[in-house]
Amino acid sequence: MIFGVEVDAGDITARLQFGGMGAPRTVTVVGFKAARKTQVVEALVAELTRRGYRVGTLKHTADEHPLDKQWTDTWRHVEAGAVSSAILSDNRTAIFLKRAMSLQRAADALGDVDFIIMEGFKALDVAPRIMVPRTQDEVATLMTGLEIAVVDVEGNMLDTGTLPSIKLSDTVALTDIVEKRAYPMLAGLDCKACGFPTCRELGKTILTGERKAESCVKYSHDVLLRVDSSVIPLNKFTGSALVNVVLGFMKTLKGSEAPHQVELEFEVKKDA
Repeated sequence: MIFGVEVDAGDITARLQFGGMGAPRTVTVVGFKAARKTQVVEALVAELTRRGYRVGTLKHTADEHPLDKQWTDTWRHVEAGAVSSAILSDNRTAIFLKRAMSLQRAADALGDVDFIIMEGFKALDVAPRIMVPRTQDEVATLMTGLEIAVVDVEGNMLDTGTLPSIKLSDTVALTDIVEKRAYPMLAGLDCKACGFPTCRELGKTILTGERKAESCVKYSHDVLLRVDSSVIPLNKFTGSALVNVVLGFMKTLKGSEAPHQVELEFEVKKDA
């Protein structure tokens, strides 16, 4: 069960969520532009899918290019002034938003998946990393201590220390590492609730086997309150009371008597 509060531009969005599947394991593929990161992601997605996993992906870009194709109906809707647009078919859904979305919310939007493979996000410390460097200097620049493998796409025989160096063609070996070492995405709040000063430091201990992702406040508390960048864990009594109130109310609503997963969201505006 997770209860989170996010504050954005003076409005408060509150979310209560409980039930559902376990958190997907996550890994991010990092490297500089034109390092062939996308080929690494494609290889991982294909092999994980072949092994029977459901896989979602997230990509970060610094470019400001349009995400929708020019002159499509949804593009025209947004150009006319819509702040968001969506297109739905029997098998697919695409949503275009004229605003940023937090990584955590984007990950939630991927739905019921076993793995999330992220591309980019060089500065992110919430998941283990696969480096795709082209030079020795890039190895040193990209290193954060959360690396689980290096993909040497150009065959430069780079010095990667104790990290396994995998050829891009050896998809099976790379996927074996991801299967073994990927862990659920950490909260990314550096809230110190886990006993470490940053999520990066907690991640390092997860990779050494000293801790598990459950040490993160995102998973270690039944109910979690998040305000701006601060995390306020609610005790068992308060959290249980909150959930029981919501479930009790839901029992009075037709169609929600036996919920599997529940999400409640509301906004509190600033006083005029």
